[in-house]
Amino acid sequence: MDDTPVQSLRRAGADLPYQMGGLYSRRLDIHDKWGGQRQGGISTPKDGPFVFIFTGEAGKAHGYTDSWDDDGILHYYGEGQQGDMTMRGGNKAIAQHIQSGKRLLVFKSLGHGKPYRFDGEFVCLSSYAKPDTPATIGANRTAIVFRLQPVDGASSHGNSIESPSDVEMRLGSTVAMRLGAVRTKQQLFRRRLIDIEKSCRITGVMDLRFLRASHIKPWSGSSAAERTDGNNGLLLTPTADHLFDKGWISFEAQGQLLVSNEIPSNVLEKIGLKLKKGSRVGAFNEMQGRFLEFHRNKIFEHAYRGVRDPLEELVEVLGS
Repeated sequence: MDDTPVQSLRRAGADLPYQMGGLYSRRLDIHDKWGGQRQGGISTPKDGPFVFIFTGEAGKAHGYTDSWDDDGILHYYGEGQQGDMTMRGGNKAIAQHIQSGKRLLVFKSLGHGKPYRFDGEFVCLSSYAKPDTPATIGANRTAIVFRLQPVDGASSHGNSIESPSDVEMRLGSTVAMRLGAVRTKQQLFRRRLIDIEKSCRITGVMDLRFLRASHIKPWSGSSAAERTDGNNGLLLTPTADHLFDKGWISFEAQGQLLVSNEIPSNVLEKIGLKLKKGSRVGAFNEMQGRFLEFHRNKIFEHAYRGVRDPLEELVEVLGS
């Protein structure tokens, strides 16, 4: 069977010089090595093998509201701050990246003066016109929005959608399919979450290779929409994730850290985290605040009092 255009592209290219979720300097790690425009959302090195896309909150000032749909497709606004966007320059480079033999790499801005996080390799599926889009200056205009799919539809910051395990296959094909669907939704949740949260609220770690995407309101108790809502989550280091998941810590909506009085003092001393009650970690948005209210009322100082059987949790997930 012949390769698809994207498979041929990847087979012909060397391994990517960036790791999923890793942090990189736009100047040193991207442009000094490959060239291309050093400002703006799309960079097209003349002789390099890549087209670089940069996304982040700064784009909102120009009417760009990049987002993920329910099928796990990134809707990315093209370049052009004034007047109707046209299919030239960086926009043309995205639309024709397969024909030109270029690999499409996406980086997320984490704020002024901070590094960029590598979000992975994508392929452009199509584009569409978005009328009445706000412009930086002047009247609203028509924007070009690209539909970008993560390559293979599987990469997700170190957590790929894996083939069913031997255990799952022994449980039956139906179970394996259900678990695959769960993984797909978890991947979408993670991608939407990192559009909202930039780092671990407790440690400040921004490198996704060392973070977990933790639901605030547990998966088993969430509606279908809540399970993939990025507002229903936090990025946490593994230890902080464990403490939050088990209800040893929580947060007020305005960002004050809550710590259970039942954590043994010797654990607090040795756990390696600064868990000072009332310390501020940054305010949460309104939707996050609603989920955190649930966590404070139902999980904080409650979850660790009971131990659930893993098989029971699996049955609950599959039955939901």
